[in-house]
Amino acid sequence: MKIKLLIALLIPLLFVSCDDLFDKGDVEKTFEGPDQIEFKPLQQEVNQAAGSFDVTIQLIGEQRNSDLTVSFNVDGSSTAVAGTHYTLNGTSATIAAGTSAVDVSIDLIDGNLAAGEEVTLILNLEDADGATAAPNLDQSTTFIFGS
Repeated sequence: MKIKLLIALLIPLLFVSCDDLFDKGDVEKTFEGPDQIEFKPLQQEVNQAAGSFDVTIQLIGEQRNSDLTVSFNVDGSSTAVAGTHYTLNGTSATIAAGTSAVDVSIDLIDGNLAAGEEVTLILNLEDADGATAAPNLDQSTTFIFGS
């Protein structure tokens, strides 16, 4: 009988003490680390005849009260050639205040790839003011193929 009473008293204590194991982020699914930025998607395929495609740069963290300018560059291992396969409208984009993402549009130049031929465009994010490029999410690879 004493064992049953002891168990009945200990079970509520276990549940109350577990509350400290879980913080607000676990329940509300909020990011609690330093602000970071990432590419989405990390990998995609596009047909050169599509005309253009987008890569999204997203803020991981709370939305800001001011604009956040983010820079990126074309990786040296890209096989796609600027002016032959694609054109960029600059190498920076601005995540507007009160938002979490911005789309970067890349224009494709049709007619420079044979059917079945493929080139790769790799973009790298650079650290921004108060937001670092998230490891493993800081590079976007696009496979551009001819038709």
